[in-house]
Amino acid sequence: MDIRNSKDFWSGILFAGAGLFFIVFAQEHPMGTAARMGPAFFPTLLGSLLVLLGTIISLIGFFKHPEHGESGKIEPFQWKLLGLILGSVVLFSLVLEFLGLMISTALMIAVASLADRTSRVKETIAMIVVLNAVVYVAFVYGIGMLVPVWPTFL
Repeated sequence: MDIRNSKDFWSGILFAGAGLFFIVFAQEHPMGTAARMGPAFFPTLLGSLLVLLGTIISLIGFFKHPEHGESGKIEPFQWKLLGLILGSVVLFSLVLEFLGLMISTALMIAVASLADRTSRVKETIAMIVVLNAVVYVAFVYGIGMLVPVWPTFL
């Protein structure tokens, strides 16, 4: 059988695999009933829906041609971009206590923006200013999170 749209097919396989993962590992806990749900009930239900959705998407990959202008083929994975995005989050977590929330957030955004070839310095600075304001209002003022806002050495 010929797979007409590889993106749909493998996306469906990924969804179904994730659903199976949650179903299998949820079974370590009691299921319960619909009236009295146990800790495995909700992950099993969502995992089952994910398996169903993944199966449908995979079957669509067999029959449906890609949209106009798309190849339907899977492109090579961009490891550098993944490293920049995940690295920015790791950097944030490592320097938060020492540099504070504002500078750590700015560093995270600056490193993550390197993953986009079309990003501009002015846009990145604007994003840093806006997101720092949102983070401050939400976490420091809104929920009163006890996190250093500025570097500890200042």
